[in-house]
Amino acid sequence: MLTKATFKIINWDEEPFDEPEDGPKLTRAHINKSFHGDLSGTGNLMYLMTHFDDGTASFIGFEKVIGSLGGRTGSFVLQHAGTYDGETATADYEVVPGSGTNQLTGLTGTGHFSAGHAEQHDLTLDYEL
Repeated sequence: MLTKATFKIINWDEEPFDEPEDGPKLTRAHINKSFHGDLSGTGNLMYLMTHFDDGTASFIGFEKVIGSLGGRTGSFVLQHAGTYDGETATADYEVVPGSGTNQLTGLTGTGHFSAGHAEQHDLTLDYEL
C-alpha cells in the first residue's frame, strides 16, 4: 500500500566527530521529527554524515517511528541512505525487518523523501502488513 505523508523537523543537533585538515568532515546528527497524514507520530533519528568541501554530503541513519500508519498503531525502524547536493537532501529508506511492534508487527516497506529548506517535507512509504 502506498502512503504519502509529510514530516517536519522539530530538532536538529549535529556535532563533528572527525575534522581532518585534509578530507571530508564526519558528523553525527540527532534529529526529532513529527509526521502528519496517513503516517502520523514522531521520529527519533540518528544520522552519520560525511561533509565534502563543495557543500555536499552523504549520510546513513536509523529512525524509530512511533505512531499510526494506515490507522494501525505501533512503532518501527527505518534505515536511511541519502545525499545532500548543497540545496536538497534526498534519501531512500526501508523498514528494518522485524522492527514493527503492536499493530505494526510484520511491517515491511520502502520509501523516499526529498527535503529542501521548507518547513514541511513530503515522503512516501510503500508498505505491506
